[in-house]
Amino acid sequence: MGTTTPASPWITTGPFRAAGALGLGRFTLSTVAIVHLAATWFMVGLIWTIHTVHYPLFAEVGADAYIGFQASHVERIGRLLLLPWLLEGASAAALLLAADRGIRRSALLGAVAMAIVLVISGFWSAPAHADLADGFDAAIHGRLMDANLVRTLAWTVRGIVAVDILRRALRLRSPR
Repeated sequence: MGTTTPASPWITTGPFRAAGALGLGRFTLSTVAIVHLAATWFMVGLIWTIHTVHYPLFAEVGADAYIGFQASHVERIGRLLLLPWLLEGASAAALLLAADRGIRRSALLGAVAMAIVLVISGFWSAPAHADLADGFDAAIHGRLMDANLVRTLAWTVRGIVAVDILRRALRLRSPR
């Protein structure tokens, strides 16, 4: 088990003020870990649904309806993922400052996985959706599916890491 040398005066294994300037109030490390786990696994479930159900349907829509379908997908999926992704990111940032070294290491691994997600989202997925806005193209769709598989696997790693972080946080709370 890691040491509890504080990395930041804001976050300890007891109650701490996470982003107090933003008015988020007092949280415990385990509460932040629970929020992180819930938001991360929501996103893991969403990305697996997108990858196995929704993206494959792009090829089935038909040329007449495709442009409207694509625009609707981008708009609706953006609204759906905004809050959970913000919660995931904010809680991940807080966990990077945790006093426990083991939690910080796990949070860093999760941050690397999120960096992969963000790079793929910015450099492959978003451009592919922009290209598909003009109409379905099988080659672009194939590249989107390939890139999204890597993104899906990276998010799954984040989910596993979130379980580890919560396990570590709960262990710190338990009396020895």
